[in-house]
Amino acid sequence: MDRDPVILALDFDGVVCDALEECALVTWLGIHPYDAAMPGPAQLKAVPADFTDRFRSVRNYSRLLDHFVVAHLPESAGLTSQAGFDRLFESLDPGYVREFTAAATAVRDRLRTAEPDFWLDLHTLYPGVDALLRRFAGSVVVVTAKDADSVRAILARHGLGDTVAEIFGETGAKAEAVQDVCARWGVPVERVTFIDDNLTNALRVGATGARSRWAQWGYQIPEHRAEAARLGVVPLGLDEIGALVPAA
Repeated sequence: MDRDPVILALDFDGVVCDALEECALVTWLGIHPYDAAMPGPAQLKAVPADFTDRFRSVRNYSRLLDHFVVAHLPESAGLTSQAGFDRLFESLDPGYVREFTAAATAVRDRLRTAEPDFWLDLHTLYPGVDALLRRFAGSVVVVTAKDADSVRAILARHGLGDTVAEIFGETGAKAEAVQDVCARWGVPVERVTFIDDNLTNALRVGATGARSRWAQWGYQIPEHRAEAARLGVVPLGLDEIGALVPAA
């Protein structure tokens, strides 16, 4: 059985839980008015199907909440490459992107606090991840673009709050976060296993010397899989996480 490093660093959406519907909803409401008189389930039902379809595609290319705004561009329906997605995102006015991100974050906060059961039900743990967190309890670090309050609420819902030692929320600087926790904990970066479904994140953290694994159960596209094979990135299947065990 594999003997793993003493720190397990995990992405959240796409690794710990599937939150596609929640992300689509806050993305829609990041541009369109939030109706405080309309219950969350009705807000979700009101999201146009064609937008949800575009968002499903956009999610596969995104690393940050900022990137979700691309789903509001009709052109995103024809995305076929990461380069094409990057061009669409870079064509947007930075001020517009900042306003969207702030609004989507505010909507997420409101749903989480005003309708917690509805909001929490939009987050489904991937099979076996709860057991993984419990095996590594106390040495788990979450490094995610999602905000820390949301992560804490979802973990608490599943009785996993005490398994995670630290949360780096709303960050795209995942390599820096891993290096920071290693420096403060006095753990060599080589004794970290990092798991992320985004290939770019997996590559950046792997460059630090951490043992980086690319999760196959999250959000990705065939182009990413071809690039990973070319670069020799080690994939990790959901059926393999049961073999990951803490170091003695």
